[in-house]
Amino acid sequence: MTTAILFGVVVLTGMPHGAIDHLVAAELYDLRNTWTDHAKFYGGYLVLMALYGAFWVVAPVGSLLVFLVMTMYHFGQADLAYWRCPPVQARLLYLSRGLFLIGLPVAASPARVHPIFDAIASVQVSGWPLLDTHPNLVAAGLVGQHVLALIVAAVTNGRAWTKWGREALNVSVLTLLFGSVPPLLAFAVYFGAWHSLGHILELLRFFREHGEEPATMTAFYREAALFTVLPFVGLAGLYWGTQSFGSWNQMTALLFIIIAVMTLPHMIIVERLYREREKKAGVTA
Repeated sequence: MTTAILFGVVVLTGMPHGAIDHLVAAELYDLRNTWTDHAKFYGGYLVLMALYGAFWVVAPVGSLLVFLVMTMYHFGQADLAYWRCPPVQARLLYLSRGLFLIGLPVAASPARVHPIFDAIASVQVSGWPLLDTHPNLVAAGLVGQHVLALIVAAVTNGRAWTKWGREALNVSVLTLLFGSVPPLLAFAVYFGAWHSLGHILELLRFFREHGEEPATMTAFYREAALFTVLPFVGLAGLYWGTQSFGSWNQMTALLFIIIAVMTLPHMIIVERLYREREKKAGVTA
């Protein structure tokens, strides 16, 4: 049931939130509707996916580590870019948020997370130091480091202090979510209803500011339809080729790998988007 919810979330908002990267890139990089510019975008996007996909084949543990770090940064950026902290401080804050988000469900339910990590890259989560013996201490440390990072950012950056109350509530809600809900379900809720939906709304604001389409949710899903469907066609082929149908852990693992491969080029475009926002806001080191 939980896996089905995860797949449903990925269909509804997960894949769509990155499915109009070509339109975002066209605005950010001033790409035109020409064969040359299409080749630049799609060629670069596919090359990055192919290289990272190959890395998963030859070095799954290293690839998983890269994915976790990318995800920490990406989630943290989406959640906290609105604080408008100086660039270096902001990026450290993003990683702190991501460490909290990724680490807490692992610390809260190591036994439940173990089969997924094992299926993805044969990583034995249950044997990690402290996590096996003092998971509550690890969980408290993950929450504590992020609260401390937020306090430091708020104290040293006057513009962020007014946002402390909102983040105190956010951290409380996320701690409750990841600390008490089964990890896969908690991730599905966060990824779908918090991160992906939030990014979709951010993109709608971006296109409205530029006077371009899509500027409505209906238009967004219309534009996102093709590149939402295509990854699932590839995923189905991957399931068939690896004979994974019926093995929920293996299917979930391959879903995460597909998400990882697509996250790399997506994250580069999102980074450019937020850097443009920083420039417009006059944020400097």
